[in-house]
This record gives sequence, structure tokens and C-alpha cells, in this order.
Amino acid sequence: MPNATESWTFAGSRAEASAKRLGAPQHMAPPSPAARPTPTPARSVFGEWLLLRGVPDQGERHAGLPLTCAEEIARAVRGALLRHAVDPPPSALSGHTPDGRRLETPHAAFLALPDLRSRCITGAAIALPRGIESDQRQAILLAAARWERSGLRLVLGRLGTMQLTRVDAPIAGDPVDPARWLGPSHRWASVTPIALHHNPGDLTSRDPAKAARAARRAEEIVTRACAHICLPSPTRVRVMRHSLFPGVPSAPEFMPFPRKSGGSGSDKFTRVCVHAVLDFAEPVEGPVLLGAGRYFGVGLGEVWEA
Repeated sequence: MPNATESWTFAGSRAEASAKRLGAPQHMAPPSPAARPTPTPARSVFGEWLLLRGVPDQGERHAGLPLTCAEEIARAVRGALLRHAVDPPPSALSGHTPDGRRLETPHAAFLALPDLRSRCITGAAIALPRGIESDQRQAILLAAARWERSGLRLVLGRLGTMQLTRVDAPIAGDPVDPARWLGPSHRWASVTPIALHHNPGDLTSRDPAKAARAARRAEEIVTRACAHICLPSPTRVRVMRHSLFPGVPSAPEFMPFPRKSGGSGSDKFTRVCVHAVLDFAEPVEGPVLLGAGRYFGVGLGEVWEA
């Protein structure tokens, strides 16, 4: 259908989301001539979000799905979109070129969104890279529209099923409100742990010196991961077993990542996962998705204001 994508929209930048919630510009006081200009935030490579909320239904078993199922949810969302996409699917959706090679440029990332109050997954999202080509974006919207017509249901194997509905105008404070993940902020903390691109060593060694060396290596890997999504180097990185957010599972509970290894490329390795908190000299606008699992549900950061 020529207009199949017209009813699907992506949530935009932090500024756009704020404008939609706060109303027209005339409600804002004019800046004082002597006021210090607000620094322009650094922005991650990811921009627009397509938001989906879980809808509890009698007989479904997704209620209370723990955050450790983030990878399964993310891969299921990707699979559903691929099944409803044109053939061959757009490379920005599949993450591969038409001849099957892994894309070296940013592409769509798939996320499970948690409600930290209930400590369970309550939605999902697709984050697109900034600067995505128009035809690629339209092809992803078309796949989403086709999926919606077929029911927007995720089949999760042993986890049951999950009914989703699209979210056009999230309410402030809603678990799927992208404002939680956009910032801007000088400090970010992981909600799902970061899957490290390289093995840092034994983080749990009984030898304090060996554990400290591994932690320093892990911090260096996280710093390099920021460059992968076009963020500046943080001024400080702290890696840890547990998230700063209460109730979030520890990093080892998300391992092994990926759940199914043995494929080609980077997927044939299992990754060490760590939680982290990052401080930046300048404000950073999200979404902040870090590490080897950023396209598949882990490495999601949230503003830390404590």
C-alpha cells in the first residue's frame, strides 16, 4: 500500500520530545542577555525511536519477564520486522549487506524497555541511526506497518508470547517514554550491562592486583565503546558487577551473551558483561547504547541523577 507507513512515526530527539510535551515556544521565558549559553550536547549516533508497549492479555506469560530476557526480546523484535520486510530486507534493518556481509556502519538497534519499579520488561523499541537514508527508513516503517496489520505479537518460545501496541505519544514518566533514555546529562549508568568487545581478564580474581588490572582494561574498553557511537571520551568510567539502579539484575545474570554463540564474525564469541557509570565533561544526549550487544538489547544507559 502506498501510504502504509504514514500512520507510523518515530519519537525524535530530546528537544523534539520536550517541545511536544511542553507546548508552543511562547510559554518559555526569553533568555537573559547576560545568561550563559547552554552548551550543545554531544549526541550519540542513534536518533529516532519506534516505541512499542506490552499489552497484558489473558493467557500470555510475558507479565513479569525479567530484564535478563532483554536479548531474547530484542532478537524477536528484529525477527518480526525482518519477516514483514521487503526481500531483500533493508540493510539498516538486517545489519548486513545484500551479499550477507556484516555492515560496518551504524544500523537499527533493538531494545527491551524496563519498568524499574516493577523490575520487568514492559515494552520494546527500535532505534535508528542519525542520517539513515530515506529509502531505508521508509522500508523499516513499511515492515512495521505490515507487522501491525498482522497483530504485533512476539512469539518468544519458552518465554511465551508478548502482545505489543505502538506508542505514538508517550506520557512523561511512562516506562516507554524515550525521555528517560535521551538526557542530556553529564552522567549515565547502565540499565542493561555492557557486553565488552574484548576480554578484560579476570574481574573476579582473588588477587587484588589482577582484578584491578582487569577492571582498568574493562574501563578502557567501555571508553572505546563510546567512540563507536560518536560520543566523546568520558572523563571517568567505573565498572561494577551491579547496576546503580535498584533491582536491576547483576551483570553476570545476563551472561552468556550472546545466548547462542558459534556463529560467524563477532557472534562466535561469548562476551564479558559489566555494569558501568560514565561521567562526561559535556552533556551527552542519548540514546546511549554501548558495547558489542548494543544492537541486541544490552548496553542501554539511563540518566543517573543521584
